[in-house]
Amino acid sequence: MASVLITGADQGLGLEAARQLVRAGHTVWLGSRDLSLGEAAAERVGARPVQLDVTSDESVAAAVKTVGPLDVLVNNVGIAPERSESGVAADPMRETFEVNLFGMVRVLEAFLPLLERSAAPVVVNVSSRLASMATMVTLRYAEAFPGMRINAVEPGTTAEIIVRMAQIGPDGPTGGYFDAR
Repeated sequence: MASVLITGADQGLGLEAARQLVRAGHTVWLGSRDLSLGEAAAERVGARPVQLDVTSDESVAAAVKTVGPLDVLVNNVGIAPERSESGVAADPMRETFEVNLFGMVRVLEAFLPLLERSAAPVVVNVSSRLASMATMVTLRYAEAFPGMRINAVEPGTTAEIIVRMAQIGPDGPTGGYFDAR
């Protein structure tokens, strides 16, 4: 079975994906910015907690040392920007990019050495149709690392596509964008 890290997994779809992957027999690291929330969530689903703030280089580096060997990375952290009258404002947009785009890249870059040691490395970037930058980054990483299965998924309201793509084999798709359909 695989060793899996899910960022932002102390609630919502990340927590549900962790629960399903643990049930499928995988070792799951439940990443959480708040360690106490992560510990409580991990205990509920049988996962292992790790403190991980995707906006902090130090936090991500410490998580790399804690997790050790890794087969699957699920970049699940994401925030929705507050809306302004025009729908676009610099500060909320900057914060959203820092978490949703740069956080994803920061985590992926830090965990690449561990993933490259896996016999069947997989990266699942949880995204949305509105997140075209994250999808483009996913494609670039898939091109740069053809031995890894690196895809973006839009989960909608269920964790099903996250769990399915986290368990794809070496012959599975890469560089794609998938939703529940």
